[in-house]
Amino acid sequence: MKRFALFIFLFCLLQGTAIVCKASHIFGGELLYTNISGNNYQVTLTLYGDCGASASIFNTLTGAAPQIYILDNTSLKDSLYLTYDATSGTEVSPVCPSQISQTTCNGGTLPGVKRFIYTGNITLGYTATNWRFVFAGSFRATSTGSVAAGRSSNITNVGANTIMEISASLNNTNGPNSSPHYSTIPTPFYCVNVLEEYNQGASDPDGDSLSFSLVPAIDANSGTSVSYNAPFTPTNPLATTGGGYLFNSLNGQMTFTPNIIQDALIVNQVSEYKKGVLVGTSEREMTFIVKDNCTGTAPSASITSLNGATLSTDASGNVVNICKGAPLVTFNITINNPDGDTTFLTSSGVPASASLTFSNNGTPYPGASFSWSTDTLSPGIYSFFLQIKNNHCPVSNTQTIAYTIHVVNFPSIREVLVDPTQCIHQAAVNYDITWGFLPRTIKIVQGGTVIKTIIDSTGSDSGAVINDSLPAGNYIAIVSSDSICSASVSFTVADSGSLTVPDTSFSFCKGDPSSMLYITPLSASASVNWYSTDGTALSSPPVVNTSFAGTYSWYFIENYKSCTSGPVNATAVVHNLPNAQVIDIPSVVCYGDKVYLKASGGTQYTWTPTDIISSDTGGQYVVVLAPLSLYVKVTDQNDCSDTTSITYSDIQRCCNMSFPTAFTPNNDGHNDGFKVVTYGNMLYFNISIFNRFGQLVFTSNDPKKEWDGTFEGIPCELGSYFYFVDAKCLTGPKKFYQGDITLIR
Repeated sequence: MKRFALFIFLFCLLQGTAIVCKASHIFGGELLYTNISGNNYQVTLTLYGDCGASASIFNTLTGAAPQIYILDNTSLKDSLYLTYDATSGTEVSPVCPSQISQTTCNGGTLPGVKRFIYTGNITLGYTATNWRFVFAGSFRATSTGSVAAGRSSNITNVGANTIMEISASLNNTNGPNSSPHYSTIPTPFYCVNVLEEYNQGASDPDGDSLSFSLVPAIDANSGTSVSYNAPFTPTNPLATTGGGYLFNSLNGQMTFTPNIIQDALIVNQVSEYKKGVLVGTSEREMTFIVKDNCTGTAPSASITSLNGATLSTDASGNVVNICKGAPLVTFNITINNPDGDTTFLTSSGVPASASLTFSNNGTPYPGASFSWSTDTLSPGIYSFFLQIKNNHCPVSNTQTIAYTIHVVNFPSIREVLVDPTQCIHQAAVNYDITWGFLPRTIKIVQGGTVIKTIIDSTGSDSGAVINDSLPAGNYIAIVSSDSICSASVSFTVADSGSLTVPDTSFSFCKGDPSSMLYITPLSASASVNWYSTDGTALSSPPVVNTSFAGTYSWYFIENYKSCTSGPVNATAVVHNLPNAQVIDIPSVVCYGDKVYLKASGGTQYTWTPTDIISSDTGGQYVVVLAPLSLYVKVTDQNDCSDTTSITYSDIQRCCNMSFPTAFTPNNDGHNDGFKVVTYGNMLYFNISIFNRFGQLVFTSNDPKKEWDGTFEGIPCELGSYFYFVDAKCLTGPKKFYQGDITLIR
């Protein structure tokens, strides 16, 4: 539609300043067409003007000639200017009669709305599946200029300065069609924090099936959706509380509780279907005007005493469901009127063969009773509308409510085996359901007993697929929407399919006892038959000869009930044993040595006897105080193991010491410290070092600790120092040593 936006812009630009292209005076509108004969159609545009707009702009709606574009899909074929209906221009503000003089249409402050009607005839040159009638907001220019159909600046849920664009479509390939009619105005007044009901009251003169949807408002300036003010969207156009904004696509019912003052733009598209084929659409722009100066509570209605049908679980709309052939539907409509105002009921769209009778109409507590013999009805949607209006002032409360009798075909059900039992599992079964209405109940019966019940509440009225699983057996599946709307199917789940048995491998270690291969069957009563790789049947499972390392192969077939696994490979691998070795064996073992235990050849090492083995951060170790033997079991990644041992029998006394004569603590990495070199394990050790003045500069009980040539962190001077060693080996007597050491730098 961008071509139309460009047209309007250029038209305004060329006409100069006399033209107001940002007019803001339209509250709503609808574009409809009616078949006259053949391919001749009357096109009707109805606009609802905001009396609160500038008078100079608003008054141009009287006598204006809106332009309608005729397209075949996106290709422009023709256009026409509509003629103003002189009988229109009437005020339709939904206020009580005593307050009509207080609306903005009459100089007052209450919201005011006037209705303007324009018509024109067009002959379509041929049949097509997507004729489009488009009003892009433009009018024929007059001597004083032209005004585009700008939406009211009072609208709160979309951006400002947008031009109305609405359209209708026609598929006349299978004959003529006419748009539906509406029985309510698209500019209702509502009150903050009051539960409201609204319906357009759409009925189709051709008896077509109607469906309803909320669509974006289009800005003719760009041909794209208007910008909605957050958090509003085309499908969530109102600020509400409680259950939110509820919309029923079956009958167009809207249920909501507005919670702020607002003028909300809402666009509804009605689609017409004839024998399942889309034959037309029409759009209707509406503005819901919500005020806070209300003093009353709107009346509400509820269905009571329903017989012959089931009330839909949908949260919005009053939809009663029946299957084709249901003989009679009856219910009462009970009115709740909290304020006790005088209330009037009016109806539209009641089927000719149905009966809707009012009681106590024009009193505070009216009511209605509906009755319809439905046994001959074809599947479809049959709606009528009830308008509940009281005489409250200054704004009268009006509720428009749709009541829909939804006739569907009897349900059907068939089972589809998705996956077989494979003789050991439950089979995966789908129930393919068509028609009936939600919620549907599926009962699975075996041997006269209901073994499970499934509720389908998430599918669609046209059908659903329900997933289930069942063991082998005979069953009946019954689907029902109510006591008479049901169907059933009998079916058998038979054991079938292949047994799923994976290839099998066995692991042995060389030298293990000879072993017969054993397969755990999938069931205790399954049979397992063995074969050599050349197909020769074996009388029993094969026995693996573990005397030699190698790989050996067979296959087996498992049978259970009617299922078989087919050939399954079975492989036995005989692994060599690991090469167990003790490593890092000390060349000399002194009495009292701490010897760490290390081995190679595997991934796991187990040392015995455990009672003489200790552990620290360096690993497992023994302290050698007497001849001993140690054993290690080495296990590899194949869980095969070998054992080796080591014996410590030659244990040396190792009780000697040697004393260096000089050291050079210059941090060059060579001979930087002085210590006594010991051979053996000390029971007791102490060294003291003195300078030539007899001052103690170093002492230690650890024979491995070096003197670094410093005293209290300060390097000592060059020269001779005297040491005294008091020590005793584990294997020798206590000894005393003394001598001198030269410190050289």
